[in-house]
Amino acid sequence: MANFDLLVIGSGPGGYIAAVRAGQLGLSAAIVEKDPAGLGGTCLRRGCIPAKTWLESAHRFEQMQDAAEYGIDGVDPKGLRANLDAIVKRKNRIVLKNGKGIEYLMKKNKVQVLKGTGKLLGGGRVEVKGETTEVHTAKKIILATGSVPRELPGLESDGKRVLNSDHLLDMTELPSHLVILGGGAIGVEFASVFARLGSKVTLVELMDQLLPVEDEAIGLELEKILAKTYKMDIRTKTKIAKLDRAADKVVCHLEGAKPGAIEASHVLIAVGRGPVTAALGLESTKAVVDKGFVGVDKYLQSAEPGLYAIGDIVKTPMLAHVASDEGIVAVEHAAQALGKDAHPHPIAYDRVPGCTYCDPEVGSVGLTEKKAKELGYEVATGTFPFMPMAKANIVGEPHGFIKIVSEKKYGEILGIHIIGPKATELVASSVALLAGEMTVEALIATMYPHPTLNEVFPEAARAVQGRALNM
Repeated sequence: MANFDLLVIGSGPGGYIAAVRAGQLGLSAAIVEKDPAGLGGTCLRRGCIPAKTWLESAHRFEQMQDAAEYGIDGVDPKGLRANLDAIVKRKNRIVLKNGKGIEYLMKKNKVQVLKGTGKLLGGGRVEVKGETTEVHTAKKIILATGSVPRELPGLESDGKRVLNSDHLLDMTELPSHLVILGGGAIGVEFASVFARLGSKVTLVELMDQLLPVEDEAIGLELEKILAKTYKMDIRTKTKIAKLDRAADKVVCHLEGAKPGAIEASHVLIAVGRGPVTAALGLESTKAVVDKGFVGVDKYLQSAEPGLYAIGDIVKTPMLAHVASDEGIVAVEHAAQALGKDAHPHPIAYDRVPGCTYCDPEVGSVGLTEKKAKELGYEVATGTFPFMPMAKANIVGEPHGFIKIVSEKKYGEILGIHIIGPKATELVASSVALLAGEMTVEALIATMYPHPTLNEVFPEAARAVQGRALNM
């Protein structure tokens, strides 16, 4: 048994960042991880990072098709083949390297790593069951156990023909026809990957648009580009009612706006993720749990004194960067209570940036036009395409647009929504604009270097006032 100031259960981007911050603040800290593969959690092992390696391979594969246009001879597009085995091996190398980096951070910050499954026993006691079973105590505890892919009754994944995102990351056989249920971030990212690598893709989404959490204009533009550029069969307002499974195929029976039976080689179920809290021992505490999510205050503290919850197990955006910030807030609040010089700041969840790494990329922050109107704002919007921007044409991606949602009277920028080249990088500038409560007029007066993709920002601001220059 060991006694700690703070103990973290789960080593994803919320958990390991929390542990690092605890070490920096001089707390004796430990982190519990049950995955035999090592530290890093879902984001590193089965989520954000491995998915992005697949996306990068697909992006480069697509670029090679147009090598001659860029003055590169000797590349025969007809001879290009996607080597999924090599893609998986590269993914594994990157995951391993990043995992080693997290291990180094634990050693550097004197965080003890406890290998096994953590369970709350109440009274600040935590059971860690690994090769042996030990009970440790901690003055403060942070739960950062993450999430797993959701399963639907009758559509359960089997790892063979019906897959979840975990399975797809280790695919070494290119699906001839991949049907994807779910047009959220996970669904459209994998659709973008496999369509570019050569699979026929059918994308099925129950809601009215792809990326339902994004501004309506973004979802509609993404559907148009994916259908035109990658020949995807996109079926919104539609669901898979039933699956007929065979050894070499799956038949999907669709209901809704675009019904019918579709025969596919594989099906991906990408309908979101659910919190991992069922076996944590929360019943031994005063924490309030609703449908698997732990109730917390603005400092991520539960109803159980000294017990915090962060990341995918609380009802905040299921994003790695949100979990990391929540980890810092929770640790600083705990450290402050333990007498350390720490100053926790509640998170402004209305300014959380969202990124979707399909092609074209999507990045957004702030209010959608619909949400702004629902909140009672008198709204003015401006949209400007990437098409006339020199840098977009140079990089060969002159598609998509930026949309600014603003308050009409004073011109305060309420939301920025981007679909197009490097949108996930450009959204970082958008976060800064909203944090500074910038107005449309101030953005118009802001100088950006030429030629860059960032030049689209003042043009979109001018479009709010009906006076864009590059049109």
